[in-house]
Amino acid sequence: MSGFNWRSLSSEQIEAHFNPRMSVPDFQQHFDAYVEKSAAARAAIGGEYDLRYGPGPLQTYDLHKPKDAKPGAPLVVMIHGGYWRGLDKNTMTFTIPPYLERGAVVVNLNYDLCPQVTLDAIVREVQEALAHIASKAKEWGADPEKIHLIGHSAGAHLAAMMVAAPWPADLGLQPAVASLGLISGVFSLEPVLHISVNETIRLDGAMAARNSVTKFPPRMKGPVLVAYGDAEPEGWQAQSKDFHEACRAVGTRSDLMSMAGGNHFTIKFAVADPNHPLGAALLRQCGLK
Repeated sequence: MSGFNWRSLSSEQIEAHFNPRMSVPDFQQHFDAYVEKSAAARAAIGGEYDLRYGPGPLQTYDLHKPKDAKPGAPLVVMIHGGYWRGLDKNTMTFTIPPYLERGAVVVNLNYDLCPQVTLDAIVREVQEALAHIASKAKEWGADPEKIHLIGHSAGAHLAAMMVAAPWPADLGLQPAVASLGLISGVFSLEPVLHISVNETIRLDGAMAARNSVTKFPPRMKGPVLVAYGDAEPEGWQAQSKDFHEACRAVGTRSDLMSMAGGNHFTIKFAVADPNHPLGAALLRQCGLK
């Protein structure tokens, strides 16, 4: 484990370690770039937008199919971040082209946000989405045994929970997840109780505990890739390092990757770059060359 002791810090220091916007003052320019690049990607790749997987206002997804689709294609699911309280799938679209160009079917997922819903409800929504996606995979030309989840920040947490969290009986058989790509994620939630974002997220101790996936890491046959930026605060890096070690401790194959000079927001650009070590590693993990 990382050995990082956040409990010994002042309130201001905890905020600095666990609120990424505090550590990257120019975060808005990165949000703007996500939106601009995603708009260009939508114009280039086409797709079916705002399809529904549930009744919630934001229970929607975009579907992108490759031009030269082959039966049994991998199915990649992108899950956006935003600390469960902000952003949407339109900030992830720009990461999709490398996967689509290499023959994957790609789903770009939305979910309802805090404080309109709780984190427990968000986890349930994404489980509903995964069940829906698995039921549709063959119709889309994809293999339901080749579902790969890639999430950034809070999206990384939600991706991990799709394997690790108890599966609701009313959703039928739990879909198999072939791999997890977890980018600058938040996996242990107790520190979130002590920072300003919790005014919106509204976690209490019990909800933080049952959603702290580091305590019950995914047990799966497929690989996990955990990535963080080495310019991120030590506390945020510890989230990835500790989760990686927890996965390995239960026998799950996990690789840990550090992006040189990357922070919480710039690391997402590497996901979209097939020539970057992180982008290339994610493509390989999804069975795409």
